[in-house]
Amino acid sequence: MFKRIVFTSAVVALTGCVEGKPTVREICESSPALCNDLNDDNWCNSERRQLIFSRYERKQNDTNEKQYFLMRDLQEYSQCIELASTIEHKKLKRKQSNRIEAFINSQKNIKQLADQTADSEHPLWLYWHWSNRGDQDALQKLLALEGTAKLEKPELKLALATYYTKHDSQKTFALLYSALRLYGPGDRINPEIPSTLVSMYLKEGNGAEAYVWSQVAWQLGQDNLEKNSMKNIVNASKEQYEEWDDRAESIVDKIKSGNFRGYYSSSS
Repeated sequence: MFKRIVFTSAVVALTGCVEGKPTVREICESSPALCNDLNDDNWCNSERRQLIFSRYERKQNDTNEKQYFLMRDLQEYSQCIELASTIEHKKLKRKQSNRIEAFINSQKNIKQLADQTADSEHPLWLYWHWSNRGDQDALQKLLALEGTAKLEKPELKLALATYYTKHDSQKTFALLYSALRLYGPGDRINPEIPSTLVSMYLKEGNGAEAYVWSQVAWQLGQDNLEKNSMKNIVNASKEQYEEWDDRAESIVDKIKSGNFRGYYSSSS
């Protein structure tokens, strides 16, 4: 028995330090401007941490890709701190005020970066301006690049899959699997890709695959997905769950190591 469910998009937040790179404390001490406009309490630690790393990486190498990931992290942080800013701190009003100020700053930073990239022809920014601002010209330019080497990146395969979700499910599946095959060792993996596969497989009525990919998404950091949530949707034996869990773990290992070679096969 299956129940329909739609998983919302989320972007994975890295919670650890990359080997050979400075810690958050070291970054903030050496470059205070990268940290001073953020909240200084314990709210949104994961999002704040990732945003600081993204700012640092852009400072080291200011490319379209770095700018795009910075924008994603700004949006994640802004969404989190907006919620935190509405929570009243009864003992320390300054804490709440600091979170409100951090939210306002994040919105200013998002608008500034969006305005700076409004005329960008880079595929990642074409995708962002279509998906966030409804820019149809950007969408048409992006679609015109389909099949070219410029779109042979996981984020851009996901971008195309996002467009085709309502128009061509077979193509959507193919694009999502292709995106996962493009990851190399050490790449930052977007859990929205397996999460979208969950929704697609549920639409197809394939509960087993939906469960497997839900575990992949969870292991890759999909923050709105609980490990056992799919057990309320897909009924199976303990042995089946264990088999699916093992398969999901194997898939995650292959994606992270750059050895994923999976292809979509229709269940119909």
